[in-house]
Amino acid sequence: MDSKGQSLVIFILILPILLLLFALIWEIGNLSITLNKYENEIKDTIEYGLNHLDSENLENILTNLLKENIEGDISVSIDNKVIKINVKQKYDALFNFNHKFDINITYHGYIENEKIIIQKE
Repeated sequence: MDSKGQSLVIFILILPILLLLFALIWEIGNLSITLNKYENEIKDTIEYGLNHLDSENLENILTNLLKENIEGDISVSIDNKVIKINVKQKYDALFNFNHKFDINITYHGYIENEKIIIQKE
C-alpha cells in the first residue's frame, strides 16, 4: 500500500486549521504589543508630568505628547497633583475577522514620600 496519498489528504485537511491557529496567534501577539506600547507611553507621560508639575498648561503638553505617539481618545486631568490619563481606542483586527477590540486604559500617578507612584485603574 502507498501511504503518500493518504498523508497528502490529511495534510490538506489539517492545513486550514493550522493557518487559522497561526492567524489567531499573530492577532493576539499584535494586540498585546499594541497594549504594551500604549501602557508604556502613558506611564512615560505621567512620569514626565510629575517631574514638571509646576509647568503652565501641563495638561495640554501631556495630551500633545501622547497624541504624537499613540492614537485614540485621550483625556488628561490633573487634580491635587494627581495626573490621570485615560486612552480609548478601537483596534481593528489585522486579519479583519469583522471584530474590533476595545482598548480602554486608565492610569493615575502621584508623588508620595518623594517617590513617583503610577497605578493602573
